[in-house]
Amino acid sequence: MIEVTRRQAILGTVSVGTVPVAGCVNSADSDPSNESANQTQESISADDMTFDVTVANQFGETHPAQINAILTNTRKTPFILSTGVTPPFTSYLSRSQSDESQLVLVPDVSEDESPLAWQGDGSPIPTSAENGCWTVTQEVLIEDIGTEIKLDQGESSSQQYDVYGYQNEKCPPSGAYQFEDALRVYLGQPSANTPAQEVTLKFTLTLAGDQSVSVETADTTIKTVED
Repeated sequence: MIEVTRRQAILGTVSVGTVPVAGCVNSADSDPSNESANQTQESISADDMTFDVTVANQFGETHPAQINAILTNTRKTPFILSTGVTPPFTSYLSRSQSDESQLVLVPDVSEDESPLAWQGDGSPIPTSAENGCWTVTQEVLIEDIGTEIKLDQGESSSQQYDVYGYQNEKCPPSGAYQFEDALRVYLGQPSANTPAQEVTLKFTLTLAGDQSVSVETADTTIKTVED
């Protein structure tokens, strides 16, 4: 897995040398527009990957709730994901509800590797439940760092995330919390000339009145990127 900025992931190019060949060259074959058309003939569909989120642990006295996300390549050829540094899911805040209650996902990575930058003094992550709740009160800034990851046939990308109430003094209220993330997928090395498709991953994390957690994954959607 190679870490790059999102700008580098999109704008990076590869220099390729040319070798002279004796004989005639078909001008149609050398037309860059034909090459571009050939690249766009093959695309990825929602059937070429599976995305699932499961509950690993419920909230407890010694740990927050934890979920696992996994994305698997089910096509016969590899593809490359251009996403954040904790694939497969890199959107850490739930959408705001009408009362502005949110949850935050904290990926199970070292502090040096984490894209979450907390704004405040002291440790933002509690080590035990406070008044029966697992919440963080500091504001978070999410660093815009990108990663390219290649998945061969049958290969998966997975990550575990801790679940906390976000900027709440009390336990987060029960209800359905929506999470959505978008990443790009390429059938070749990402560059300004490589056709890309955008994959949208969604799931709903439901918090019951007793603070128990359940997760439902939505259908994956894919669209062509129009730069």
